[in-house]
Parts: sequence; C-alpha cells; structure tokens
Amino acid sequence: MIAAVTNRRICKRPFLEQIRRIAEAGPDMLILREKDLSRKEYTELAADCQRICREYDVKLCVNSFVDTAKELGIREIQLPMDVFMKDLSKGYTTYVSVHSLHEAKEAESLGAKYLIFGNVFETSCKPGMPAKGLKEIRNISENVSIPVMGIGGIGCNNIASVLAAGASGVCIMSLFMTADDPLMLMTELREQIVRNERWKTERTYILSDR
Repeated sequence: MIAAVTNRRICKRPFLEQIRRIAEAGPDMLILREKDLSRKEYTELAADCQRICREYDVKLCVNSFVDTAKELGIREIQLPMDVFMKDLSKGYTTYVSVHSLHEAKEAESLGAKYLIFGNVFETSCKPGMPAKGLKEIRNISENVSIPVMGIGGIGCNNIASVLAAGASGVCIMSLFMTADDPLMLMTELREQIVRNERWKTERTYILSDR
C-alpha cells in the first residue's frame, strides 16, 4: 500500500490542484493531515478532497477529526496513539500512529486495524528527530499480527528496504506534496515495489533449492 499524506503548506501549486494530480496517479489512499485547521475548515477541505478521491477511486483517510469522518461518511481514520486510547472509534478502519513496539502491541490489543510507524528515516518534516530505523520496523512487524506501514523519509531510493523489513506499505508526504509530476513519482515507487517482490521470490527460490 502507498498512502500519500497531505501538507498544504509545502505545496508548489494550489492544494486541490495537487490533490487532483496525486489522485490521478493512483495511490491506494490519501491521508488528509491538516491539523492546524478548525473542524469547520477541515470538514470543508475534506469534502473537496472526498469528491476528487471518489472520481479516481482513491480511499480518503481523515486524520484526527473523527467528527468529520462521521459527517462525511468516511470509514478510514488515522489517530495518534493518545487520541486512539480515548476514542477507540469502533466501526472505522483505524490507522494508529505508533513509535515503539510497546505502543504497537497496545494499539493492536485495543482494536487498531493498521499501524503507522515512524519516523523510519530522518525527515525534513521532523528536523532533529533521529531515525528509528529498519531494525525497529522489522521488530514491530514480526511481533504484531496487523499490517504496519512505515513513514518518515521514505522515497524511491529506500521504499524497497522498508518493505523488505516487513512493512505492508508506506506513507509519503513531502515527495507527493512537492512533486511536479506525481504520476511519474508513483510509477517509480511502484517499480521499486515490483523489484522488491521479484527479489523476494528469487531469494525464496534460491534458498529452497539449496
């Protein structure tokens, strides 16, 4: 799974124009992460994004604003761990942001459907925050039974390593928000995934033939 995460403040072109171009590129999901907006502002923006996502058959995920998800009939929501613990949001496909194995296990036990773990690599979105690394995402993936998505500093040069470490998908913000050509970016990301799958298949074949 490839999820594009929004940040309208770093877009090079009008936000909704960029969203349309990203949706045209065909990510599996768009996470609307605009936490600085009021609920009213966020809901209005989410409605605009929902219309675009429906046009291109892309899932829209609401970040933090559970009431907006209820109002617009959106079934995917992303929540920080502390918010999720207060509102378990039953009936939704919940993506919970975690930063350790302890949080991952707790989120799973409370009913999270997916985990978003980061930051895997150093990222300009969180300057000064050290990378948690591939070893940690592998550790989490091996110790929970729900899918784990990586976030933070992930791009064409390292997406394969994140998936090889056990992640079921990735979330990418800056590259999508600043991409002149989101379709080209998506094509490159998908190609890296295919190469990773081919490598795993070939490796399994070689090992089984020994």
